Amino acid sequence: MASKAIFLLVAATMLLCCQSLMALPTDRKQPIEIFSDRAMRDDKKGLTVYEGDVVINQGTIHITADKVTVITIGKKVSKIICSGVPAYYQQLPNDEDGLVIARANTIEYHLETDIIQLVDNASLEQDGATLRGDRIDYDLKKEMVNARGDISGKQRIQMFIPPSQQKEAE
Repeated sequence: MASKAIFLLVAATMLLCCQSLMALPTDRKQPIEIFSDRAMRDDKKGLTVYEGDVVINQGTIHITADKVTVITIGKKVSKIICSGVPAYYQQLPNDEDGLVIARANTIEYHLETDIIQLVDNASLEQDGATLRGDRIDYDLKKEMVNARGDISGKQRIQMFIPPSQQKEAE
């Protein structure tokens, strides 16, 4: 019974922390659903791992991954790692902007620094605009995106801006 409560606490903390991405206000009031084939909690290491077709839903937030790892220091979640081929995250940030869709083989959320990293085969989409690269870092505090291609220089970043957004920018 105690381990079940720990799982629920870690999962709830993880998703509430992820909502600093400007989620719809109603998302926080929605129940959290986590589906996976396996779950493991190691209190000594501060580690919770969900594996096997992991699906997490809360309001407009939808996450799918092969594996989700939650790392805690003390009783605080410090990092969340979603991995898959690719891991997938979607959320409706507000009533005015379109759905945000992030994909990467690894999605890391560093709670202490409020930085989300999309690593390896990364893409970020919203309102028809798409940014692709080997790595995309989003600093939530500074509201700043930094993208780069791979180290070898063979893969460069790619930005696609639809005509509708081009007119708005002019």
